[in-house]
Amino acid sequence: MHDMNNATMYEEEAPVFESSFAHDQLTVFAMDTPELDFMLTFMPVFGLEVPAEVYLKLRTDILEGALDNPAFQVVKQQDTITRYDNDLQVIFIDQAAIDQVLANPQATPEFLLALLGAFGDHLANLIQIERHAMGEDDLSPPTPEQAQEVAGKYASMMTFIDSSPEDGTVFGYFTVAGEELTLALDVSAAPPVEAVIPEELRRPRPQPRFGAGEGGHETIAQVLEEVGFSAEEVKAVYFGNWLRDHSQLIDPKFVRPEDAPKQFPRKISRDVLTQIVDLLALKAFNSLQNTEEGREAYRVTTELLGVYRPSEHIDNPTDHSEMPLDPREIDEDFEAPVRPGDEATMVYPSLSRKVYMDGPITNLHHHIQRAGYSREKTDRLRHFGEALHIVEDYFAHSNFVELSLRKLGYEDVLPWTTETDCEHGLPVVTGLFSGFDILASVAEPLAKMMFSVTEKPWEFKYIERGYRSDAEKVMLILLREQENPMWLNALERLLALRDNLADNPLFRFAQCAYWAVTLALRVVGYYCNQVFQSLLKKLGDLVDDFQTELADDPNTTPGVDPTHSQLAKDHDTHPFHELAMLLAKEAVRQLGGHMQAYWRGELELPPSEEAIAFIKHPYDTDWQDAIVAEWASTHEQEIARGASSSLFDELRDNYEKHAREHLRELDENNNYTPVKTSESFNTLFPFF
Repeated sequence: MHDMNNATMYEEEAPVFESSFAHDQLTVFAMDTPELDFMLTFMPVFGLEVPAEVYLKLRTDILEGALDNPAFQVVKQQDTITRYDNDLQVIFIDQAAIDQVLANPQATPEFLLALLGAFGDHLANLIQIERHAMGEDDLSPPTPEQAQEVAGKYASMMTFIDSSPEDGTVFGYFTVAGEELTLALDVSAAPPVEAVIPEELRRPRPQPRFGAGEGGHETIAQVLEEVGFSAEEVKAVYFGNWLRDHSQLIDPKFVRPEDAPKQFPRKISRDVLTQIVDLLALKAFNSLQNTEEGREAYRVTTELLGVYRPSEHIDNPTDHSEMPLDPREIDEDFEAPVRPGDEATMVYPSLSRKVYMDGPITNLHHHIQRAGYSREKTDRLRHFGEALHIVEDYFAHSNFVELSLRKLGYEDVLPWTTETDCEHGLPVVTGLFSGFDILASVAEPLAKMMFSVTEKPWEFKYIERGYRSDAEKVMLILLREQENPMWLNALERLLALRDNLADNPLFRFAQCAYWAVTLALRVVGYYCNQVFQSLLKKLGDLVDDFQTELADDPNTTPGVDPTHSQLAKDHDTHPFHELAMLLAKEAVRQLGGHMQAYWRGELELPPSEEAIAFIKHPYDTDWQDAIVAEWASTHEQEIARGASSSLFDELRDNYEKHAREHLRELDENNNYTPVKTSESFNTLFPFF
């Protein structure tokens, strides 16, 4: 062997170039890679529309030694380092390019990548020939631009998945005048690993982009600062409140029994859903979790999160379905079913409220007691937040506001119930949790994690071992719900390859390096689409059920229960949203002061009685009268809307319209536009 720098000029004999590097590299990859992973690697290179059988045959040919290495021929005055001829199945190598790497070894990375690209063109040609043999006669030969794109993608992909080439790796031999010269890789001039990411995408790691509850429960919690709570304590209180909101994700309509076969995505285990909520908490409460101690105190577990229980939201628990199931058969933590006519659906004559409100009142007492007596401060604040959630929901999710207005003379305001044999005629009622509400509690939290509102899912910005995007974290959790682990294994392999980028200097020279490094994200986006398509179909069915639930008007038809969406004043589109917020803030302010007084030793007992006193018929309490009167004096238009007989139709139509628009927006979201694969691929490798 002779050193490349001492190479002599050659003119008389035809020079010969030899290399099995690309062929050997592909062979090793095929031997170590399952069928699905093999296809996921090369589908983005050679085409999503290529039949799965063609990719599988390519892999088989490699493993059986039936894939020949293409011939090489050295030529002069070629515009490019390499050029592949489809008809001859020959890779032409430019002699001047060989001279350059012999004179300057730092040019070897570009040469080797060109060599890999030409081999990729060879594979593309074999795939085209196979498709013709299968009867696809209308295929057009690739244009020079298309061939160049395939070459760049193949070279980038192979350097992404193969990190073994390093300084001194021999990748070819050049023979001239009887002398064999070795071509060895020199990556000493490799750019920094960060160069893989386009400069316009490089920016500091963003802070958490959202916090569930902004404008609702979280805004109400801020009033606690007025009675002595620190900003950090307010956040810790809100964590308990937030948990109750997100326990709605653990709905019996979606949860599979622990011992039942996996049915993803139609049913999801409670443990997996809880892990997703934990990811949401990690972002929403990042400031509380920035230490290991804090992370453990605010880690969302199945015990901490619980499940959806109507009594924790003061919801009407009545099940009106024709064939009801006992949710406790799914998980014993769900509450017992309530059927129309059960005692819980009755009205207390003296209290003028529904009997089922006993459950929320019991929970309220429990959480206030735990807030008072728990030894750990984080537990005390969390339980206080859970108690406040019930109190706040009482004003937002019942007809307390409407009845308070009627009490002050605004008797045309719709009561959302009819006359009943009770002290005040019109009882306090709350809403049924409906299909629209499940859309909000299930689809939207998942969408926040799977599809960033500020970034495209294929944008990758951090060359950092172990980094996982929100969508990747969610999909790693959800994929464990599949009976067949092939998709989970494929994603984990791609992420592991990305983790090794810092140890892969050749990859930094690749033309399509950023394209290759985002492969894992594109696979995630593909899978996200499949999950959401299935989920959206089910949610669409629930919206249809919701439309049926709204068929009768609870203001005029006795015995009809209003839905949560009809009564809920969480959104500013409801005419009484602002008033409900004012009442909730005042209740929280008072309870916050009472709780602080107890913690200071100024009260003998935790303020559970003070908390329960808020869950009364407005005719039996007067703390709210001044607030309601002041608000009403400047909101005639809102009162007129709330008194209009058309409000029922307006709310029904608006909620249904919003639900269907939201489903359509998710369905049309460019962040997870369906990837059109061959039918045979979807048959061989189903997502679920």
